[in-house]
Amino acid sequence: MLVVDRKKEAGVPVQCAEFVPFPVLQKYGHAAGVVCQSVDEMRTHLPDGDIICTRSRGAVCNRDRFDKYLAGLAAGAGAEIIYGASASRCEDGVVSVNVPGRVWEAKPAVIVGADGPCSIVRRWMGLRANNCVRGRQHLLPLGLRLRTTEIYFSNGIPGGYGWVFPKGEVANVGVGVEPHHGESSLSVLSRFVEDLYSQNILMDVKPLSVTGGLIPVGGPSAVRRDNMILAGDAAGHCHPVSGAGVANAIFAGELAGEAAARAAAGKMSLLAEYDDACRLFLDPGLKKAAGKRQSLSSFWGKGPRQLSAALKKNWIAFEAYYQD
Repeated sequence: MLVVDRKKEAGVPVQCAEFVPFPVLQKYGHAAGVVCQSVDEMRTHLPDGDIICTRSRGAVCNRDRFDKYLAGLAAGAGAEIIYGASASRCEDGVVSVNVPGRVWEAKPAVIVGADGPCSIVRRWMGLRANNCVRGRQHLLPLGLRLRTTEIYFSNGIPGGYGWVFPKGEVANVGVGVEPHHGESSLSVLSRFVEDLYSQNILMDVKPLSVTGGLIPVGGPSAVRRDNMILAGDAAGHCHPVSGAGVANAIFAGELAGEAAARAAAGKMSLLAEYDDACRLFLDPGLKKAAGKRQSLSSFWGKGPRQLSAALKKNWIAFEAYYQD
């Protein structure tokens, strides 16, 4: 198995809020230096002033170390990983791979697109780009010790939310913003950071590091065409309401890897089983979430009470989200 990664090293740069849910940690979170801070709860701050606390077990991690650990597992299982390379073209099953200084070709039995929201494999399959929100995140020093993940909703963060995910004395502070609302993610984040600083939640507004990227929120797409399959963000497996993608990406990645290995061994029909598994285990919840996101979309710009009432029906912290 050949893995081509645009990044020069696994997990760098980090483009993630770095919360990993407990079931994933149980299986993959044992490597040294992966877990920064365990958390048991999430607090949701609503526009009308209500704060709702819900159980949400997991940990804020060092995602770069987590990805390096997973890459090491793949290499140990026989995968060859080439960093700083990209697949640029696919014609008649032949893939052109660009590496510094040269281009070479390969004809894989199976192509797995686990290449993010701007997936080139998705384009090869003839699928339209997924709807995305734009995320931006700063690592900032905390002014107080936090023991929960913090979620903030307001009309000042249109189409998304702000987050504070603690990592000991620092925290990932970020926002996700729908582009069509007309304000840049940087300006929204700057305002959010200043507000947190004024409440003494943050010690400083100068970031220790900066990251960002697109978060697919359009819901799941087709995952198979001929010998090509998609997994993770490339397939729209990111949760359309919360933006969470780690657990689904790992689940889909495991299924995709198993299906690809069996298909490459001469049983191409088994790729259909991957398609079926995604439809059965991932699509129902993701399609429901996409509907919830659509229901919420008309309430941005409404008053705090109206927006809060809509969030109580459409955000994952509330029972109403799961009742229809």
